[in-house]
Amino acid sequence: MNQANEIEEIQLGEPEVFVGKDVLELLSSSMYVNPLAIYREYVQNATDAIDDAVAQGLLASIDGGRVEVNLDHIDRRVVIRDNGVGLPNSEFAPRMMSFGASRKRGTDARGFRGVGRLSALGYVQQLIFRSRAKGDAKVFEARWDGRVVKRLLAATDGETDLQSIVKEAVTLTQLNPGDYPAHFFEVELVKPRRIANDRLLNEVEIETFIGQVCPCPFSPDFTYQKEIATLLADHGRAGRAYNIHINDSETPVFRPHRDEVEFSETKKSAFRGLRPFTIDGIDGETAAVGWLIHHDYQGAIPVAQGVRGLRARVGNIQIGHDRLFAEIFPEDRFCSWSVGEVHILDPRVVPNGRRDEFENNTHLDNIIAHLRPIGAEVARECRVSSQKRNRMKVFELAADKVYERLDVLKQGAVSERYAKTIKAETGTLLSEMRKATEFDLFEDQERGTLRRQLRKIEKEVDSLAAKTEGDALNGLPKHKQATYKEVIDLIYDCSVNQVAAKSLIDRMIDRLSRM
Repeated sequence: MNQANEIEEIQLGEPEVFVGKDVLELLSSSMYVNPLAIYREYVQNATDAIDDAVAQGLLASIDGGRVEVNLDHIDRRVVIRDNGVGLPNSEFAPRMMSFGASRKRGTDARGFRGVGRLSALGYVQQLIFRSRAKGDAKVFEARWDGRVVKRLLAATDGETDLQSIVKEAVTLTQLNPGDYPAHFFEVELVKPRRIANDRLLNEVEIETFIGQVCPCPFSPDFTYQKEIATLLADHGRAGRAYNIHINDSETPVFRPHRDEVEFSETKKSAFRGLRPFTIDGIDGETAAVGWLIHHDYQGAIPVAQGVRGLRARVGNIQIGHDRLFAEIFPEDRFCSWSVGEVHILDPRVVPNGRRDEFENNTHLDNIIAHLRPIGAEVARECRVSSQKRNRMKVFELAADKVYERLDVLKQGAVSERYAKTIKAETGTLLSEMRKATEFDLFEDQERGTLRRQLRKIEKEVDSLAAKTEGDALNGLPKHKQATYKEVIDLIYDCSVNQVAAKSLIDRMIDRLSRM
C-alpha cells in the first residue's frame, strides 16, 4: 500500500494517433463474408439518397426514384446508379475520404456507420464512385485501385498507415457532365473476382438476393401485398419500397412472395390468411410490427422459394438470414415452416456491422420475448396440420383398400364365401373412414370434402351389395367352377398385393375363356 503511494504522477504529451492499414481490410472484405452483401450496401445507400431527394423536392415521391443495376459480362463491370440527391462537388472529396464518420448516425437512415461504400473493395480490381448534386457544373469521381490496396496490405513493413494507402490508391478527378443526370450517385465495380458461379455477375443470383434482402415492392400478383402495405404505411422507411431495375428491365425486382408455396414439383400449398402483430417496447412505444402468413404446414419450405422463416427487417432491408429468430420456436425445425417478417422500429435495436445479427441489449430481448408466442402459434399450426394429414392419410388408405375390394367383387371370380369376407372388410374400412371424418380439428370445409368422398364410395359399395357369385366363370363347366374359385380365393388370400393378384387373375380368366 505504501509502495502505491510513492508512485509519481507525470504529465504525458499529446500522443500521435497511428491508424494501421489493416483497418481498411476490416472495413472492406473482412466485414462482408457473403460477396452479394455488397449489393445490399449500395442499394441501401441509393434508397437513402432517394429519400433525401424526395425530402428536398427533387423527386415528387419515391415512386419517381430509380436504382439501376447494370451488368456488363464482356468487360466484367457492374454499375449501380440512383437518381437520388447525389453528393455536391464541395462535399465529394471529404465524404469519399472519410471512414466510419457517416452523417446518417442519429437519423432514421438505413446506413449510419460510413463504411458500406467500401464493401466491394476486396472483390474488384477497381472501385469507382461518381456523383453530383443539382446545380453542380462538374461530375466528381473517386477511383480506388484495388490492386494497389492489396499490395500495400500485403506489405510487411509495419509502417504503412491508412492515410498512406489512401494517397497511393485513390485518384480524384473532375469530369465534364456529358450525359450524366442532373443529380445522381453511382458506383462502378471493375473486373470483380470470379467467385462460386461468378456470383458478382450472375444476374439470377443477384436478382434473387436483392428481391429477398432489399426494399423491393411485392409482386402485384401477391394477394396480401395491400394488407402488408397498410400495416406498414405509418412506419416511415419500414413501409417504403423502391424501383430497382437490373439491366434496364422495364419490370422492377419484386419480392419472392406469391400466393402459394411449392414444397416440390407436385406438392403446393396456398397461403390462407395474414396474421399481423405489434410489439410494444420497454417504454410503451411501438418497438416492431410484423406479419405471419399461414398455410397448411406440410413441412419445411425449400430454401429456393426465398420466403421461409420469420425474417427481420430494418428500414425494409433484411437483417441476417431466415433463421435469425429460430430461438423463438419451441422446436428449431418449425422456423423453416414459417413465413413472415418482423420490422424493427425501435432505434435502440441496432444491426451489427455485418448486418447478419443485432447487437445484444434489453430492447432486443424484449422483442424476442414478445415473438415467442408467435413461434408457439406456428408450432401449434404445424402440429395440428400434422395430425390432420395423418387422419387424411388414414382416410385415403382406407379408401384405396375399399376400391381394391370393389374391383375384386366387380371381377366376379371369387366364391360366395370370399365375397362375404370382402364385404365385411369393406364395412370395417368404411367405419374407419367415417371415424376419420369426425376428427375435431378439421375445419368445416375439410370435413365436408371428406364426407362427400365417403358418400360416393358408399354408393358404389351399395350397388354391389347383392353381388354374391363369380359371374366371370359362368362360361366354364359347372363341375370346374368351384375348383377355380377355390384357387382364385387362395391366390387373393396369399397375395400381399391385391392389385397384382387381380391382374394375374384377370389374365387367368382371359386364358380360360379362350380354352
